[in-house]
Amino acid sequence: MESGSGIFFLKRLSPLAGAQFLGIFNDHAFKTIAVLAAVGFTESYARDSAFLAMLSMAYVLPFLIFSEAAGYLADRFPKRNVLVISKFAEVCVMALGALTLFKINSWGIAPLVSVMFLMAAQSAFFSPSFNGIIPEIFNDKEISHANGNIGMANFFAVIIGVGAGFMLKTLVADNLYLCGFLFTGLGLTGFLFTLRIPQGRAGNPQRKWHWNVIIKYWDGVMSLLKKPRLFLAMLSESYFFAVGAAVQTVLIVFAKYTLGIPGERSTDIGIIQLALAGGMGLGCWLAGRLSAGRVELGLVPFGAAGMVMFFFTAALFPGEAISAGGIMFYPLFLGSLFLLGISGGLFVIPLRAYQQNFTNPEERGNFFANANMVCFFMIMISSAVMFMLTSGSGEAAQRDASIFENAALLLQSCCLSIDPRNIFMGMGVLTFIVSVLLFIKAPEYVGRCIILLISRTIYKIKMKDPEHIPEHGPALLVANHVSFVDGLLITACTSRLVHFLMHEDYYRQPLIYPFVKWAGIVEVPSAGKPRRTKELFETTRELLRKGELVCLFPEGKITRNGIMDEFRKGLFKMIPENMDVPIIPIRLGMLWGSIFSYYYGKIRFKLPIEFPHPASVTVGKPLDKGVTPFKIRQVISELAAETEMEPREEERPIHYRFCLMARRHPFHVSVKDADGKEFRNFELFVGAALLSREIRKMVPKDRKYVGVMLPSSTISVMTVLGTMLADKVPAMLNFSASRESIVLSAAKAKLNCILTSRKFLQKIKMEPLPEMVFLEDIAPKISKLKKIIYTSAFFLFPRQEIMNFLAPNTHRNVFGTAVLLFSSGSTGIPKGIMLSHHNINSDVYSCIRIMGWRNSDRIVGNLPLFHSFGITTCFWIPLMIKAKAVYVPNPLDGETIGRVIAENGLTVLLATPTFLQSYMRKCKPEQFKSLRLVVTGAEKLRRDIAEKFKQMTGLEVIEGYGSTELSPIVSINIANSILNLGKRPGKPGSVGPPMSGICVKIVNPETLEELEPGQEGLMLVKGPNVMQGYLDEPQKTHEVIKNGWYNTGDIGKMDLDGYLTVTGRLSRFSKIGGEMIPHELVEKAIFEILKSEDRCIAVMGAPDSSKGEKLVVVHSKIEMTPEEIIEELREKELTNLWIPKASNFIEVEALPLLGTGKLDLVATKKIVEDHAG
Repeated sequence: MESGSGIFFLKRLSPLAGAQFLGIFNDHAFKTIAVLAAVGFTESYARDSAFLAMLSMAYVLPFLIFSEAAGYLADRFPKRNVLVISKFAEVCVMALGALTLFKINSWGIAPLVSVMFLMAAQSAFFSPSFNGIIPEIFNDKEISHANGNIGMANFFAVIIGVGAGFMLKTLVADNLYLCGFLFTGLGLTGFLFTLRIPQGRAGNPQRKWHWNVIIKYWDGVMSLLKKPRLFLAMLSESYFFAVGAAVQTVLIVFAKYTLGIPGERSTDIGIIQLALAGGMGLGCWLAGRLSAGRVELGLVPFGAAGMVMFFFTAALFPGEAISAGGIMFYPLFLGSLFLLGISGGLFVIPLRAYQQNFTNPEERGNFFANANMVCFFMIMISSAVMFMLTSGSGEAAQRDASIFENAALLLQSCCLSIDPRNIFMGMGVLTFIVSVLLFIKAPEYVGRCIILLISRTIYKIKMKDPEHIPEHGPALLVANHVSFVDGLLITACTSRLVHFLMHEDYYRQPLIYPFVKWAGIVEVPSAGKPRRTKELFETTRELLRKGELVCLFPEGKITRNGIMDEFRKGLFKMIPENMDVPIIPIRLGMLWGSIFSYYYGKIRFKLPIEFPHPASVTVGKPLDKGVTPFKIRQVISELAAETEMEPREEERPIHYRFCLMARRHPFHVSVKDADGKEFRNFELFVGAALLSREIRKMVPKDRKYVGVMLPSSTISVMTVLGTMLADKVPAMLNFSASRESIVLSAAKAKLNCILTSRKFLQKIKMEPLPEMVFLEDIAPKISKLKKIIYTSAFFLFPRQEIMNFLAPNTHRNVFGTAVLLFSSGSTGIPKGIMLSHHNINSDVYSCIRIMGWRNSDRIVGNLPLFHSFGITTCFWIPLMIKAKAVYVPNPLDGETIGRVIAENGLTVLLATPTFLQSYMRKCKPEQFKSLRLVVTGAEKLRRDIAEKFKQMTGLEVIEGYGSTELSPIVSINIANSILNLGKRPGKPGSVGPPMSGICVKIVNPETLEELEPGQEGLMLVKGPNVMQGYLDEPQKTHEVIKNGWYNTGDIGKMDLDGYLTVTGRLSRFSKIGGEMIPHELVEKAIFEILKSEDRCIAVMGAPDSSKGEKLVVVHSKIEMTPEEIIEELREKELTNLWIPKASNFIEVEALPLLGTGKLDLVATKKIVEDHAG
C-alpha cells in the first residue's frame, strides 16, 4: 500500500471522510434548525430550557442504550455492510425530519425530539463500525494520517453544520421543511459514499449476543477502574463533553434572555455559537502544535485555568452590543466564548491523545466502547441537571394543551429557574473543583505544566531520538547529571510518568518535600543505612514490575565541573532478576553554564548567560541488562559526541559571529599588541572588510585558499578575518618551518597569494616567494573615502545585509572550511588539515565552559596563529565572545610576556611546557600575579616544571591534550570542582577527561576491540571537533577517520571516571624482545635523574640485529655520563629492556625543535640514522 497523501490513499479515504462529514453535518444542522424552531415557537424561558435539555438527552440516550448492540453488529458482520445500512437509515430519518418540520405548526415541537433520538440512534450504530474499519483499510503508517484528515473533516462538519443551520433558518423563514429536503438529499449522498467503501470481513463472525446487557455494562465500568491514570483521563474528558453539552444548552437561553436577542434573530445567535466553536477549533489546532509530536499533558492545566477564567468573564462581563450590517455583536462576550473554546481545546485534546496512546492495543476497542458509555452517561446527567436548574415554571396545566405539554409543565413546576449568568459561574466553580481533584490524583499533569513553562521560557530544548523511550512497559532510564532541572528535561521527552530517584538531603527539604512525595519521586537514603537501601532497591524493582519508567543518575551527584563522573554499580540492583528491563541511556547537554548548574560554584539566581538557555536531550538505543556501568558511561559520552556534531540553531561562522559581537560592542577592544597598538571592534571589522575587497581583486574565484604568514598580532587577526570576509579560507603557513616546508605547503594549497609583511620577512631573514603579497603595498590602495563609507555602512546597515554583501557564500555555512593548517612536520611532509567553522566553534564552546570563562578574562596571545591551539584560543575566542587578547609576536620572548601580563592584568596563559620554562627563567613571580589559569599542551608536561611554576606563582599548571586534527583540544585536567580551577589538577599525571561533547575510547591497536578501564591501548576520538580531512588526500583521511572515529596514534588509558593518561605515541614505541617500550616513559625516567629544566634528551628507536630494535638516546650537553644514567635507571628498578646501552647515547649541540617547542622527530630520526650509517 502507498502511504501519505497519494491518489490511492485519497481514493480509500474519500468515501469514509465523505460519509462521516455529511452525517455530522446533518446531525448539527438539523439540531440547530430544531433549536431555532423551538426558541421561536415559544416565548417562555422555562419551556425553551426544557426543550433544549430534552433535545440534548434525546441525542445522548441512544449511545447509552444501543452501544452494546452497535458493538455486536460491528464485530458480527462486515463493517462495510453495517455502514451502508446505517446510512440508508439516515436517509429515512431525514425524510421523517422533513415531515415533522412541515407539520410543526400542528404537531408542535415534541416530534422533533423523537427525530433527534432516531438520528442519534443511527449515529450510535454507525460509529463503532466506522472506527473499526479504519485499521482495516489503512496500514500502520497511514492510520494516523487518515485519522488526522477525518478528524479535521469532522470538526469542519460541526462548524459548517451549525452555521448552515442558522443561515438556512434565515433563508427559508417559516418553510422549514425545505431544510428537511436538503438534509434528506445529503443523507442520500452519504449513502452513495458508503457504497464505495471496500468490502471486508467480519471481525468476529462467531460472536454471540448476550441479553444481559446490564452486566456487560457493569463489567465495562469495572475494567476502566483497573487503569487509574487512563480512567482519570477518560473521566476528565467525559466531564468536558458534559460541560460542553451544558454550555450549548445554556448559550441559547443566555443569548435570548440575558443578552436580549430575539428568537427570530437566528444569525445573531449563530455568531455566538460559532465564536465558541471557532475557539474550540483553534484550541485543538494549538494543542496539536504545542504538543510537538507527542502527548503533552502539561497543556491540561492551562486549558483548565482558561476555562475557569473565561466562564466567569463571559458571565460577569458580557459587554455592550455593537450593530454592524444589521447584526448585533457583543465583542466582550464573543471574545470570552472564543477564549473559552481555545481553553477547551487545550484541555481535551491531550486527554484524548493520552487515552489513544497508552491504551493496550488489544483492549483499545473495549476501552473506548466503555469510555463512550461513561461519556454519554455524563452528558445525559448534565442535560438533566440543566433541565432541573433552568426549566422551572409557575405555569398551571392548560385544558387546550397536549398531555405531553401538561406533563412537561408538571415536571417544570419541580425545577428551578436560575439565571444563565449564575449557571456559567457555577460551571466555572465546578471546573475548578474537578481540575484540582484531577491534579491531586495525577500530579504529573502539574509537573508537565511546569516542564512546559521551563522548556518554553528558560530553556530551549533540542530533543534527539525520544522515541527510544518505550511507550509501554518498564524501562530504566540512565542519564548524566548536570543541573537541578535534569529530571524536568527528561520528562519532557516522554508522555509517560517517570519515577526519579532523589537523595534524602534534597528529598527532605521542607520546601520541596510535599511536592516530590506527591509527584512519586523515590527517596535515596544516605550511605550507611543498609535497611533503607534495601527498601529503595525493592521499591524500584516493584515499579519496574508494574511496567513503570524509573530514572536514575548513576553519578550520584550533580557535576561540579561539567564532566561526567564515575557511574556507580548500584543501578543493577534496581532491576528485577527475572525481568529483561531495557536500560535507556540519556545524555543531557549544553546545561553546564545554566543558572541551575554548579557553573558559578553554587546555585545563584542571576541572569543566565543565554536566554533562553539551550539544552539538548539525546536518548540512546536500549542496552542489555548485562552491560557494565563504565560501558553505559561510554555510550552516553558517544551520544554526546553525535549530538554535538549537529550545529546549534544559532551557530554561525566566526566572521558572522564577530560581526554580531562588533555591532553589539563596537567600542570594545578585543585585540591589542604588546607595543600598545589596539583596535576597537568596529575598527577591526571595517579594516578586515576593506582588506577583503582587495583580496577579491587579487585572488581568482576558483581559488579557495589564501596564504597568511604573519606573527601573532592585531594585523594578523585582521588579515585572517579579511580573508574569511572575502569568501576565502586562510591557509596558515608555519614561518618557523624550513623554506622547503613552506613551499610544499603553498603548493599543496595551490596558493597564488600569500599575505605577509616585508618587515616580518626581514626579521626572520627569509627571502620572499613569488606568491607573496605584502600588506605594506595593499594599505595605500585603500582611500579615506572608502574607510568613511565602510564605517558608515557598518553602523547604518543591518548586520545580515552587511554579511550578504561582504561574504555571501560563506557567512552561514558552519560546515564550510574555516581554516587550513599544516601539520608540524614532526612525522613527515606537512599535510593540509581542513577544519570547519563547526569544528572550531564546538571546541571553543566546550573549552570556555570547562575553563569557567569569565567576562573579565583576558588572554595572553603568545601562541602563533599557524598553530591549532593558537588559532583557537588567540583568534576564535576573542572574536567569538567579549574577551580580549594581547599579542606577543615571539612566544619565546619571556621578558615581553611577563611585562604584557603585568601591564594588562591578563588572566589566562596558554603555552607549551617548553615556552613555560622560558617564562619562568625570564619573568618575575609578581608579573604572574593577575593569572588565574595556566594551561599547557602540545607536549608532555613534566611534573618538575609544574611544581616549580607552582612554587613561583602559587598556581597549578593544568595539562591538556589534543592535536591539530582535533581542533585541537580534547581534554583538560580540570579539578573536580570549578571552584578549584587553577588551584589543583584533576589527577596528577593525567591530561584530564574529554571535554563535553567529545568521546574517547581506548582500543587494542591491532584488533580495535574496546578495552576495559585502566588498560593501555590506542586512543580514538569522536566528536564535532574531528577535522574535515586532509587536503586532497582522501586515502590518508580514510586511514585515520573511520565511522567518525579519529585515530590519534597515541597510546593511553582511561580510568572509571573518564580521566585520560597518555603514555606515548604508537610511532614512539620500540618492540624489543616482544615487549612494547614507550620512548616517552624512558625519557621521563632520565629527566627525573638529570633534573634538567631544558629539553636535553630524546629517546628514539633504531634497528638491532639481535632484538629487532634498540633504544637510542640523543642528548645535548649533560652533567652525567651515560654509565651514571644507566646505573640510576637500574636503581629505579627498570627492567633491562627499558635501559639503553651506554654505546647508544649520541651527543649533539642542541636537540632539533619545531616552532611550537615540540621535538622535531624527523630531524632527530635523521641524526640517529646518520650516526648508524
